[in-house]
Amino acid sequence: MLDALKHSQARVYATEQTSAFYLALRRRVARLHGSEFGVGLRQRMHLALWLLRKGVPPWIRSEDVTALRWSDATMDGVVSLDVLEHVPDYRAALREFARVLRPGGALALTVPFYEYQSENVRIARLDARGRIEHLGEPEFHGDPIRGGVPCFHHFGWALLDDMREAGFADAQACRVQDPSSGLPQGQWVLLARR
Repeated sequence: MLDALKHSQARVYATEQTSAFYLALRRRVARLHGSEFGVGLRQRMHLALWLLRKGVPPWIRSEDVTALRWSDATMDGVVSLDVLEHVPDYRAALREFARVLRPGGALALTVPFYEYQSENVRIARLDARGRIEHLGEPEFHGDPIRGGVPCFHHFGWALLDDMREAGFADAQACRVQDPSSGLPQGQWVLLARR
């Protein structure tokens, strides 16, 4: 990922905009673009104030990762941390990430990754009216903006195949472990090139 960002004009899209990670990445990447999804006016104002207090322009961009408004091949990197499992059509999101990346661009993403599971498992879906239908015990993940967010997928090794089918090459899963950085148990990071 860092190879794609070596030049000072590298453009990177992060699927978040109001987090400590985004602020840290912003210090390293001059042309970083972030977004939030489904943020109402009141929440947007609250988040804009938070950004302003952090010295960041308070404009909150709203994006749906399955229909990004970026032009084709405009980004050098895409970073998505623990978002894909909340997207009903995660394959559409992967295709969008590939579409907005220039050739040679890099994708780095994290999801709850079930390393002992070969296939992806759908645990919820949207019905014909757009309502969430849980296929077992409902699972929600924490969200600093809205509280719990429904989880739709448990990802296994098949996610790497899905990344390749979406247009990525060299898709791989790397386990990162660094107790001094707050990762004592390790975290799977999925990396791919466009």
